[in-house]
Amino acid sequence: MTRWKEFLAPLRHRSFRYQYAGFSVSVTGNMLSLVALTVGLVEVTGSGAAAGLALGASTVPLVVFLLVGGVWADRLPRHLVMAGMDVVRGLVQLGLGAMILSGQVNLALLIVVQVVFGTAQAFHLPAATGLTPFTVPKQDLQRANALMSITRSLSGVAGPLIAGGLAATVGAGWALLLDGGTFLVSAWLASRIRVPAAPPRAGGGLLKELSDGFRLVTRTPWIWTSVAGFACTHVAIAVFMVAGPVLALQEQGGAFGWALVVAALGVGDVLGDLVLLAGYRPRRPLLVARLAELLLAPALLLIALGVPAPVQALVIALAGAGMTAADSLWITTMQQHVPEDALSKVSSYDWLSSQALRPAGYALGALAAADGTTATVVLAVMAAVVALPRLVSLAYPSVRELRAPEPEPAPAN
Repeated sequence: MTRWKEFLAPLRHRSFRYQYAGFSVSVTGNMLSLVALTVGLVEVTGSGAAAGLALGASTVPLVVFLLVGGVWADRLPRHLVMAGMDVVRGLVQLGLGAMILSGQVNLALLIVVQVVFGTAQAFHLPAATGLTPFTVPKQDLQRANALMSITRSLSGVAGPLIAGGLAATVGAGWALLLDGGTFLVSAWLASRIRVPAAPPRAGGGLLKELSDGFRLVTRTPWIWTSVAGFACTHVAIAVFMVAGPVLALQEQGGAFGWALVVAALGVGDVLGDLVLLAGYRPRRPLLVARLAELLLAPALLLIALGVPAPVQALVIALAGAGMTAADSLWITTMQQHVPEDALSKVSSYDWLSSQALRPAGYALGALAAADGTTATVVLAVMAAVVALPRLVSLAYPSVRELRAPEPEPAPAN
């Protein structure tokens, strides 16, 4: 019982309970909608073109407006930004659900509402990252991030299963209506959060604040090397998810072998967060994070070389654990060391690095999937793409020597 109390220590704090509950509801709805939207559009239109348009129409504004969203999240109360964007996203999903249930899909309207959804995401994500340091004290910050990360991983399993069940029984439109409802619940929960008022800010226009954020990121080696590394990782993972099945189906264990590898990656994700929830607190978090991230490079190389599927599953599980733990350590470090009035601006670069180049990774993976030899070579190259930025990052003393602050106990809010 004591161990579980330690695991769930962040939930002692009232504002974080509201934040976590809203996050859990909305992230499950998000994972649900990824399946429901594509299935619903294919069922109504008879092709995947509308689904491709919808996903593209939401991704472009997300990438374009992330940095602007970070500026506004630093200017305004972050929990209210989140609440407002949840309302927008909820209304969009309710509208999409109604459209699919009607059996009539207007492509122009579909694109417009998806652009609105992507724009709302761009404002919500940096606001959410910047909020957590204000809802839990420092000693619970790492566990809070790990708790949300493990919830995201589990939702990635539960959401699609729920969506598939609803689509097969009552229809995909109802799944989207459910997703819209989760966003509205999340908006209400976010509005209940109470955090200290931000101190008065010096005046400055949008362009100046964008410039300030850019200078802070590019002049701080432990930030820009981290962001660059994450961009490379997301490209490599995208290539792996497209080219990996080609190798598996041709020579490495078939469909079952590939399913085993993907499942192992999910298990590793959960295990990585459990290590942090259990209380492991490295004194030099970015040094540990960089070393943990390096585990992906040999995993990709071994998969490219065609080792047996059980060995692939083991190495990719270790890589998944390393990446997930490293991500939580990075977010916690950013929240502890970046000035409070710049946190969302900096986190917007983090989110941008994970979103902007992923489509390029999928495209490269599609080219690599042309044949097994090409896929092998490209995956081996991706191992180097993962490793090199980590080695460059470790060359900076500010990365190796950055220390976690001593925890300062605080009463539950």
